[in-house]
Amino acid sequence: MPSLRILGGGREVGRAAILVEDGEKALLDYGINFDDKDRPQMPLHVRPADLSLIAISHAHLDHIGAAPLMYITGRPRIYMTRPTIEIARLLVLDFLKLNAVNVDYEYSEFVKMSDNAQFVDYGAEVEAGSFKLIFMNAGHILGSTAIYVETRSGHRILYTGDINTVQTWTLSGAELWPVKVDTLITEATYGDRVHPPRYRVEKRFVSVVEEVISSGGVVLVPSFSVGRSQEVLTLLANELPYVDIYVDGMAREICGIYLNYQKYLRDPSLYTRALERVTFVKNVRDRKKALKSPGVIIATAGMLKGGPSLQYLKKLADDPKNAVLLVSYQSPNSPGHKLLEKGGLEEIGVYFTKARVEWFDFSSHAGRDGLVDIAKTYSHTLRNVVIVHGDEESSKGLANAIRESLGKDLNIYVPNNGDSITVD
Repeated sequence: MPSLRILGGGREVGRAAILVEDGEKALLDYGINFDDKDRPQMPLHVRPADLSLIAISHAHLDHIGAAPLMYITGRPRIYMTRPTIEIARLLVLDFLKLNAVNVDYEYSEFVKMSDNAQFVDYGAEVEAGSFKLIFMNAGHILGSTAIYVETRSGHRILYTGDINTVQTWTLSGAELWPVKVDTLITEATYGDRVHPPRYRVEKRFVSVVEEVISSGGVVLVPSFSVGRSQEVLTLLANELPYVDIYVDGMAREICGIYLNYQKYLRDPSLYTRALERVTFVKNVRDRKKALKSPGVIIATAGMLKGGPSLQYLKKLADDPKNAVLLVSYQSPNSPGHKLLEKGGLEEIGVYFTKARVEWFDFSSHAGRDGLVDIAKTYSHTLRNVVIVHGDEESSKGLANAIRESLGKDLNIYVPNNGDSITVD
């Protein structure tokens, strides 16, 4: 019988890594996360020589950040979309710059991984060893996929990776194929909560930006470089075409990758027109210009863990006309979370922020209702649900919601790292 071993992502967000075994072995994602001291944590070990393939759902480090480890001594085939490797290249370089002393691979291993990659598009069907794979649009970030796996014995698995069922300004929602699924491996980042309607969040966000700028203030939007920055700039450029928009940090390079892979966008012309209205900050003079008059500055990092967003915060915090609008997830120990809770960041000399501070739910993960709908889509054949990539509360909340909604006998697992699950 097929089995699943949870190498990472069990009752935790990030470090996604699932080993599928049915005669041969396939690895779905191999990511990292960080402990409370911001040190990288790797998934449980698997020997690269034992793998028939690796399939990567998307470019975020919590799904691909440990994969280069497989190329220190091995050369397994690895499957992903082209945008995934391009975005991951930037993220891994930045990660190694900050964490090389705590990581067992070097950039040369990432190059070896790239050299062993087989690139797929949405809808691609691949046979690798005794496995059959189909890659579907997951709607999370550019090039993100949900991965269907059929094993040697005919068992059918759908791994969601990180998935978003809601259309955004840059991406369509997840596009799941009408296949038969025996086992669903689903993320649960927001498995115990429902996101507010997207249009309502966008309307409120645009209203606040307009209000701040009309009063002569500057809006700082600390944002994830991948996905969130591109979505926010597209929204603002289309809804507030008279507003100056500046983009600073790694988001500049990611914007270029989005431009190079327009076929993955929901509406390429919408995005390209938006970019025409954006000023990319390249030096100190550009930063001074961005701070000089009313406008919007979209800057990395989204949780205020570093990058230009912290520098802008220092300059803007003391003026009540300005605003800091957080649009990214704020982990409990992050500076962004601290700013929301305490109103300041004394470690950078901002003891009290006079500027307006608000958080907006622009999540690129499906909420509980979206995740339950995915399970419903495959309910006619579904026998097992394995819930990963969520803390214990979110994972158990999703388990209860699926059980209540589907109303049928299902094997629902909320595993820990290291657990093995036999599925039939």
